[in-house]
Amino acid sequence: MSFLQIKEEILSIGPDTIFYIGNFPIANTFLAILLLIVVFLIGGLWISRNFKVRPVKGQVVVELVYDMMKNLILQITTDGRHFNKIFFLVATLFVYLTFANLMSIVPGLTSLTYKGASIFRTPTTDFNTTFGLALAMVILTQVVSVREWGMFGYFGRFLQFKRVYAGFRKSFGEGLVAVIGFFVGLLDIISELAKVISLSLRLFGNIYAGEVLAIVVMGFIAYGFPSAVMALSIFFGIIQAMVFGSLVAAYYMSMTNPELDEVEKTAKFESNVVYKN
Repeated sequence: MSFLQIKEEILSIGPDTIFYIGNFPIANTFLAILLLIVVFLIGGLWISRNFKVRPVKGQVVVELVYDMMKNLILQITTDGRHFNKIFFLVATLFVYLTFANLMSIVPGLTSLTYKGASIFRTPTTDFNTTFGLALAMVILTQVVSVREWGMFGYFGRFLQFKRVYAGFRKSFGEGLVAVIGFFVGLLDIISELAKVISLSLRLFGNIYAGEVLAIVVMGFIAYGFPSAVMALSIFFGIIQAMVFGSLVAAYYMSMTNPELDEVEKTAKFESNVVYKN
């Protein structure tokens, strides 16, 4: 009996372990991520070597997607300083998640099995993948906040002891208002932690449920309607990639210091005046 065969069944919540390297389990979602990395490396090399001044059809599509991502992120960041810092990260997330979400539509890819387990599985149907991505992005935004506000300014946004002290020095009423602000700051700590759960569960839930629905429908109806379900899966896969990237950009902007933006704009204005004179 051959270990390699074609198989289609309802996805389990957790990934399947294909083999072990020492005591380290290698899951089918991890193998799918490695496959995506290889595809991106080959695709990136091919695209970079075949770009021309007069674009061919494939290049036109790439440039169109690039412009769409650029315009979307510009609308979120609203200025060049933050756009230049966040664009390539968000664009990479968008491309990676789009391909990761749509792996299941490649004929036979996720149906290949080894010893009864699927060799490749859509990475975003594994909560470990989405949780890891969300955790990394939220940690990144915290690092950005520390760089923008400074260490004391960063913790001062959550632990507002200074405002409480200053409030009671002015008046009892302002002190009480500052106390309310102090508890709101504590709630902001919870909201930052909740971002990890929100980002990861939104992506995982939508992609996992979409694949399960597609498998169930295809099991009952052979033609027509499954094609519509597959088209919806493609649409929602792209939308979820865009939502994840947009939320990361929005979280990034929520951690920036607007005072630094004004300083930079003033410095640019003064340098332009000096240059013209």
